[in-house]
Amino acid sequence: MTAIDRKYLPFLLLGLLHQIQGSLVKNNLGVKVKRGQSVFLQEGDLQFHILRDKDACKLEVVLNEPITQRVGTLSPQVFDCHFLADEVKYTHNGCPILKEDTVKLRLYRFTETETYSELFSLSVEIMEPDCNVIRFGSQNLEVPEFYGLSNILDGNVVSFHYEHRHNIECTVRVTTLETHLPVHGQLVTGEPEKPEGPRGDEPDSFVPLRRQLDNKARAHCKSDDCLKGLKLLKITKVPCNDFLMMGIRYQHIDPPSPDIDYIAIRLDLTDTRSRSIIQSEQAWIPVTIKGAMPNQPPKPAFMSMFILEVDQFILTPLSTATLNAEDDETPKQRLVFNITKPPNEGFITHLSDHTKPISSFSWMDLNDMLISYQPPNSSHTQRRNYEVEFEVHDFYFEKSQPVMVHVSIRTADTNAPRVSWNMGLSLLEGQSRPITWDQLQIVDNDNLKAVKIITVDGLQHGRLTVRGGKGFMFTVKDIKDGAVHYHHDDSDTTKDYIVFRITDGLHQTRHKFPINVLPKDDSPPFLITNMVLELSEGQTGLLRGSILQACDMDSSDDYIMFNITRPPQAGEIMKMPGPGITGYPVTRFLQKDLFHSIIYYRHSGSEVFDDSFEVVLSDFHDPPNLSEPQVIVIQIQPVPDQPPQEAPGVTRHLVVNETDVTYLTKQQLHFVDLESPDSELTYTVTTPPFYSTTYGGSDAGRLFLVDSIPKLNKDPNAPMLRLFTQNAVNYMKVAYMPPILDIGPYPQHIQFVLSVTNQQGSMTAGICFNITILPVDNLAPEVALIYPIQNRQ
Repeated sequence: MTAIDRKYLPFLLLGLLHQIQGSLVKNNLGVKVKRGQSVFLQEGDLQFHILRDKDACKLEVVLNEPITQRVGTLSPQVFDCHFLADEVKYTHNGCPILKEDTVKLRLYRFTETETYSELFSLSVEIMEPDCNVIRFGSQNLEVPEFYGLSNILDGNVVSFHYEHRHNIECTVRVTTLETHLPVHGQLVTGEPEKPEGPRGDEPDSFVPLRRQLDNKARAHCKSDDCLKGLKLLKITKVPCNDFLMMGIRYQHIDPPSPDIDYIAIRLDLTDTRSRSIIQSEQAWIPVTIKGAMPNQPPKPAFMSMFILEVDQFILTPLSTATLNAEDDETPKQRLVFNITKPPNEGFITHLSDHTKPISSFSWMDLNDMLISYQPPNSSHTQRRNYEVEFEVHDFYFEKSQPVMVHVSIRTADTNAPRVSWNMGLSLLEGQSRPITWDQLQIVDNDNLKAVKIITVDGLQHGRLTVRGGKGFMFTVKDIKDGAVHYHHDDSDTTKDYIVFRITDGLHQTRHKFPINVLPKDDSPPFLITNMVLELSEGQTGLLRGSILQACDMDSSDDYIMFNITRPPQAGEIMKMPGPGITGYPVTRFLQKDLFHSIIYYRHSGSEVFDDSFEVVLSDFHDPPNLSEPQVIVIQIQPVPDQPPQEAPGVTRHLVVNETDVTYLTKQQLHFVDLESPDSELTYTVTTPPFYSTTYGGSDAGRLFLVDSIPKLNKDPNAPMLRLFTQNAVNYMKVAYMPPILDIGPYPQHIQFVLSVTNQQGSMTAGICFNITILPVDNLAPEVALIYPIQNRQ
């Protein structure tokens, strides 16, 4: 190897290592969502270089970054990398200001011995809806002056467009708690008292001033007693039509304010059968405030020093004395700080998990001293200085000019042991991991070998081992050798921690080591609602989501499978996908089928009034996690026994040639009974065939059993049939034989009367059956001689 080769070898190895440890993200296409609506993340939107059957892989939504998920949320917070089609959902809150949003995700890959993590962002493109339920009208809400009242919120301002069906319920609620809207006003109902006219001792110019003072006093009032005709709006959820008839107004209460504020609402369309929400939509209704200025960006507070003094290795909190901002239109509690240029060494972190860097934080966390700077883990003999650049964003997403904070790290002159680096530990539920030097580093100026690390608190959901044995004390060498292991107890927990006392014999300090536990899909689903299904005898009842509902702690509830292990005895479980679509029996169904109102129990009509079926719940894990058998009880209300009913479309009419014999079929005679099979429906001929006209022959034909004669021809010896079943008609065992003698040249009309009885003895009587017999010209004509009669005188 030449000297040049040796020179570039480290760089070649570094490039090779980068390729080996490249990004685990294969595809990151982002999502597109319509304003105010929701969208599910599809498999092609986000894919990874991780095989499903090789390593466990989890995604965690980072929640302590207020610069992300600004106008929407991604749920659930933790989900599998190989997620299902309807499992991960982004919901937009209806904000009309931003065209895009960002979700920060942390990817975890768990092997048998290592945990790999990667931080990345999912982009969200916000599109205008083309067919939304909430639509704005031609009129806007407008406040004429500070402390004034707007016009009424009615159908001219906003309207709701959806398909009105008997099972669809439309409700609206104001989402003030979730969105903090309106910011500078409140919602009221009623009519304000009319102000007094000009007094005799005051000029007319005083009237507007007095009116403004009255409005200001009313705006500062927090109870109905002093609102002078108005009432504070206190609603949770109301029908959509009622919402537009309530006379809601916006009352301005907080100048200075921008010239526009918003009322946030959420509309839900609910299926009244299953009580599941089939569609949701959110919107921000704008309110224009006359006389107000457009929103201005935040500004740095002049009282802050913008300098942070830090001791070497010491996690140091930022305070409002170091960094602060102010905004005339946005309360400080709503301001967000975005880190646009992080420090060259070390990082800004949140004390909820000080092992991970953050890129943004809220003023509230800054004021509570939850934001800190973690210095680098390298030691220097001279003071080091860094710069961190911030932007401040207000509630309406305006941002300030860059704000620079100078960080100065002092050198430390101490012989006490200190933690120079603490990255915590991340693992999958039930796993064990070594605490390595990359995660926990300790420094001591005079004798690092003498340092002892002792467990004094924590370990609520796991235990420590040192070199394979139970241990509570170890050395720095044990950490460097990878001999200290944390073992999780496999409980359904997401956090644990260890408090270490670190001592060199003379000095000591305490330090908290955080442990992040990602859930594992190892718990079976369980029922949270199991109500008795009640229906009437012979009916079909809907299995509503309010009657039967399950939950899974580790995966999506929509994909919980109900496996029927013991079917019902007096009916069957049916799936009816939609109106006009024939239902069919099923042996299993999903929970989302219950929410979509397509699972039914159909009673057979038998005299069984207490029924049940047994299910075992399973999830989509491979292999699936199975619950214990669960019994669903069904109570059938008996109804008075009904007599057999005629089937639709039956003619009860037969046309036959006088020379033929013809069958009775289901098209001519068909009665049904929910509680009796066709073999138990018995017909009785109460009146044999007779002529319904004045022809009046004695032989009107007969009913007979087909099997009673050798050939299907007119046979005078065929016995007349008086009793037969519907089953015999179905299988063409019953026939009609016209009269034996010729009926003459004209068609003849025959009738006979039946009754039908079910197996319970209920009878339908007076069933009239009509037969038309057509003559057949099958005889040669005869000459009849007529002799004249002579008159004899």
